[in-house]
Amino acid sequence: MTRPGLILSLVFAFPAFCPAGAEGVRPVDPGLYSITTEIETETQDPGTGTLTGTWTEPYSGAACLEGEASQRVRPETFADTRCTFSNVRPDPYGEAFDLYCVFPEGLLSGSGTLAVDPTRPTEFREAFTLRGTGLVASQRVTIKGRRVGACRLAGQ
Repeated sequence: MTRPGLILSLVFAFPAFCPAGAEGVRPVDPGLYSITTEIETETQDPGTGTLTGTWTEPYSGAACLEGEASQRVRPETFADTRCTFSNVRPDPYGEAFDLYCVFPEGLLSGSGTLAVDPTRPTEFREAFTLRGTGLVASQRVTIKGRRVGACRLAGQ
């Protein structure tokens, strides 16, 4: 096999060894998902950069993920609407991405990952870290989804 032919065959063989390499995050199984979000925030004195506090806030909710579009979770699906995602790219277990968020406390930017384990398509995990130069020094955000049952129609 010629060198160009070998390289071309490796390109086509790579996605077989890296399931997310070709299409990003695989769809989750349909159903009702428990969504938990944990945000760890560090504040700082903007003038000196000295850390002034740290706290963690948990949030929880639920989402019905039925249909092809909603079963393909994206980085922005459960994130704050004040955040903008870019440079979304395949990574070994799902997708990696960059983002920035415009909050009243200032502009925060960072990067993260979103993953669905192919052996456990009833769960997903998203994690990203944001950094800023204003009052908020950093935020570490973890969003987890776990299927808890079937979706119920209104009135059932």
